[in-house]
Amino acid sequence: MKTLQFLTKAASGAVAVVAILAAGCGQAPDTGGSTNDASAEALRKENASLKKQLADARSRIDSLRAQLNNAGAPVADGGLSAEEIIDELTNVKLTSTNRRAVERRVQFLFESLIQQGDGAVPHIRAYLNKMEDVEFTVQRSEEEAQGRDRGRGGRGNDWMERLRSRTRGSSLDFEQPPSLRIGLMDVLKEIGGSHAGAALGEVLSKTARGFEVAYVAKTVRGLIGPDAFRDEALSAAHDLLSNPVEVPNPNTFDRNAKRYLFSVLEMYNDQTFIQSAQGLLVREDGKIDDTVLDYLDDVGKEQAMDAIFQAFNGGQVTDRGDLGNLARAGLKYAGSNPQANQMFKDIMSSDEYDIQVKWSALREMDDAEDDATLQARLTLMQGVQASGDDTTDRVVQMYTRQLEAKVNGEEYDMREDMRNVARELFSRGGGREGGRGGRDRGGRNQGGNRSSQPTVVPAP
Repeated sequence: MKTLQFLTKAASGAVAVVAILAAGCGQAPDTGGSTNDASAEALRKENASLKKQLADARSRIDSLRAQLNNAGAPVADGGLSAEEIIDELTNVKLTSTNRRAVERRVQFLFESLIQQGDGAVPHIRAYLNKMEDVEFTVQRSEEEAQGRDRGRGGRGNDWMERLRSRTRGSSLDFEQPPSLRIGLMDVLKEIGGSHAGAALGEVLSKTARGFEVAYVAKTVRGLIGPDAFRDEALSAAHDLLSNPVEVPNPNTFDRNAKRYLFSVLEMYNDQTFIQSAQGLLVREDGKIDDTVLDYLDDVGKEQAMDAIFQAFNGGQVTDRGDLGNLARAGLKYAGSNPQANQMFKDIMSSDEYDIQVKWSALREMDDAEDDATLQARLTLMQGVQASGDDTTDRVVQMYTRQLEAKVNGEEYDMREDMRNVARELFSRGGGREGGRGGRDRGGRNQGGNRSSQPTVVPAP
C-alpha cells in the first residue's frame, strides 16, 4: 500500500509539471526590436527544451497510470477498485421499492469495471472461480408475497410474470444482466483482448450450469470468432448432457439446462453427439423430448433417421402430437431413404394411426423440389390402399392429386376440398377428438397398457 501511495503522489507531481510546462510552452518568445539575435536563439533553445520536458512528463504519467492499474489501485470512476466494485455487487438486493435506483447503480458499477480494462480481469476471474452468483431479481418481503398470493387465489405470480419467466428461461439476450456472473461475463466481452478471452474460456472448463456454458459460448463467438473455444464448449456440453447434474435451488435458467446445452451443439453444428442423443429422444414417460428431436432434426438430419424410425415404431410413444412430430422429422427423407419410405407406408396402412397423424404425413410429401424425389413420393402415395374410411381416402386423393400436379408442372388449388373435409370432420366430432375410435388422445390404438457439478451457492 505504501508503494501505491508513492505512485499516486508521483503521478500528482507529474501532472503539476505538465501544467507548468504547458503554460511555458504556449508562450511565443518576445523578440522585440531591442532583442538581439543571440537572445532570440537562446529563447528558441529554451522553448525546445521545455517541449521535450513536457513530452517526458506525459510519458511518465502514462507509465504511472499503467503501474497503478496493474497494482489494483482505485481508479477515478467512483474511487473504487475492481475488488471493491465486485464486493458491492455481491451485496446487491433489489426490492419493489428500490429497483430503479439499484439497477442504475449496478449498471454504473459494471461500466466502471469496463473502464478499468485489463486491470479488472484478474478480480473478475477470481470471483467467477468461486462459483457463486447473485441473481438480480426483485426480493419481496413476506408481507408482499402473501398479499400477491391472496390477490391471485394463492397462485403466486400472475400469468404475465410466469410468461416472462418462461421467456427468460429460453433466451440468451437480456436488456439487463439477470445475475452477477452474467454481468461480469458481459464486462469481459466489453474489455476484450486475450486476457478477457482466456477468463471467459476458463468458465467453460469449470462451470456445470448449462445456461452458463451456452452464454459463454455465445459470448466468445461474438468476441473472438465462430470457432472460438469450440472444443471446450462442446466438451462441457457433451459432459453435462451425458451426466446431468442436479443444481441446488435451480432458477429458470437451470431448469432449462438441457435446452441451452443442445443450443451449444447447434451453435457449432456439432454432429458428434448424434449417437448419444438418440438414446435421449424418448423419455421414461413415453414422451418425446422436443429439445433432442430439434437437435436431431436440425443438426443430425438424415443421420438421425434410424433413431426417429425406432422411436416411431417402438410402441412406447403414443401421444398423437409426438407421433406427428416424428413423422414430420422422418418423412423429410421419404422418396430416398428406405426407413422414411417404410414409415410412410406404416402410417397410411395401419389403423393404429388416426387421421391427424396420417394428415401430418401427407402434408410432408410435396415438400420437395427435385424431380426424382417428387416422383418417388408420388409412387408411394399411389400405392396407398383404400382404408375404408371415406374422409381419410378423400384426403389421400387430394394430396396425391396435388403431388401429381407438381410433378407435371400444373396448378391445383385444394383449399376448397380441404375446407369440405374439415367441416365433415368437425360435424362428426373427428376434428375435435381426432376420430378416436378406441384410441387414446395419442391417436394410436392401445390394445392394452402403454407400453460438472455446479457448486453455485447464493453469495452471502
